Amino acid sequence: MDYEDSTVESRKVYEVCEKHGKPVIVMEPVKGGSLVNLPADADKIFRDLNGGSNASYAIRFAASFPNMAMVLSGMSNMEQMQDNLTAMKDFVPLSDKEMTAVHKVCDIFRNLNLIPCTSCRYCIEENECPRGIRIPDLFSALNAHEAFHNWNTGYYYENILTGNGHGKASECIKCGKCEKVCPQHLNIRELLTQVAGVFEH
Repeated sequence: MDYEDSTVESRKVYEVCEKHGKPVIVMEPVKGGSLVNLPADADKIFRDLNGGSNASYAIRFAASFPNMAMVLSGMSNMEQMQDNLTAMKDFVPLSDKEMTAVHKVCDIFRNLNLIPCTSCRYCIEENECPRGIRIPDLFSALNAHEAFHNWNTGYYYENILTGNGHGKASECIKCGKCEKVCPQHLNIRELLTQVAGVFEH
């Protein structure tokens, strides 16, 4: 998802490292878990390959580059750890067929126009939001709304706001502190306006 993304420019970064013979370390190959539960049409593409899990394709994509020294994947439980180990034991780079499938899945995501937030939480932990807006959680709610159109995404949004005085998206004062620390270089202030437009009507 990040390889050809104009805000992250992973391909350009990798090519500079390759040009200078520098080994590369990738963090969050599964984008904070957002590449696990795919939209149905994207999930079907990987299931039709009769191969590994969605996470395994993301990890193997990152690990398939020649200058890759390490792929650091976050895991929440033993099952995820075992899945990651299986993907990397006796490692085989993605085949042409698998790479084509990865590109098709990326195209589906791009057409969804999702917010590429990885929930690193730097925006609210490195520089505390003066309005207490839980930015990554609100973006997650909007992405779920756009990707899955579930009836309960509005309820999820309201749930995020409950307790501890968490601010609504519309309460952003546009200070820009969050954008200065965002590793994805997201236009957070503008995106919060979109979130408010969907959930606060």
